[in-house]
Amino acid sequence: MRIAGIALPPLLQRAFDDCRPHFLAAAGFSILISLLLLAPALYMLQVYDRVLATGGKATLLFVTLGLAVALLTFAALDAVRSRLLVRASAQIDASLAPEFLSQMLSNGSRPSVQSMRDLDVVRQTIASPSAAALFDLPWAPIFVIVCFLLHFWLGLLGFAAIVLLLVIARWHQQAIRETTEASSRTIASSHLAEQAAAAHAGTLRAMGMVGAMVDRRRSQRAGGVSNLVQAQLAGSHFTAISRFVRLFVQSAALGLGALLAIDGQISPGAVIAASILIGRALQPIDALIGGWSSLIASRA
Repeated sequence: MRIAGIALPPLLQRAFDDCRPHFLAAAGFSILISLLLLAPALYMLQVYDRVLATGGKATLLFVTLGLAVALLTFAALDAVRSRLLVRASAQIDASLAPEFLSQMLSNGSRPSVQSMRDLDVVRQTIASPSAAALFDLPWAPIFVIVCFLLHFWLGLLGFAAIVLLLVIARWHQQAIRETTEASSRTIASSHLAEQAAAAHAGTLRAMGMVGAMVDRRRSQRAGGVSNLVQAQLAGSHFTAISRFVRLFVQSAALGLGALLAIDGQISPGAVIAASILIGRALQPIDALIGGWSSLIASRA
């Protein structure tokens, strides 16, 4: 089994295999969630193209009720999916923590202590919104396809925006991956050294080496923190760029839709619907770029 291009060791593979039903169910709920998120766009189409054109108050009532049911169902499914991912993270912890604790207590292995910290990083990432965004990402093309159904140029705008954000995400990964992984290794090594120093604190005090040890540990930790800060600063730039692209493209969809509506090629409702659909297609990629640091740390 491979995750993010990594061949998992047997112990970790068994833990992920135990959670396979959770991940499959979360993927299934993601399909339904993506379909239900078409409801606001369809609602806009009905309101602008039918309700306003005909003054049908009964139509407005029924489509509003339909929207409420769709969004309530979406909220319920999204909550269930979040619970599934949290349960999966807890299951992985329950599978691996006893092994790590057994090694740590049987031979006092300091790497086993670090493995517990690494396990917490993986567990927290699985239960985070970034993991949910990974499940939403494959269904973003659904929204672009609907945009193509509204008009070719609207679909092309959505497709081009997705490609641009994916390029930014790839660029982001290449820019911070090495720095983030180096920081993780340095900070992990620092934690182990600090633990060892604390275990021999009495000896260090007796030998008058406390000040020297503090300076050494502070220097090592500063190197790891410096790399982490560099990665976070670079990540904030990419997050800002992706946020700008998403918001600008959503507004550009309104402008393009207005031009097409003026020419009579689409209805007024399609203008608003296209903006909603394109925004929803871009949202998972934007969320992944925002949470990329945690994903890189978990992969490391």
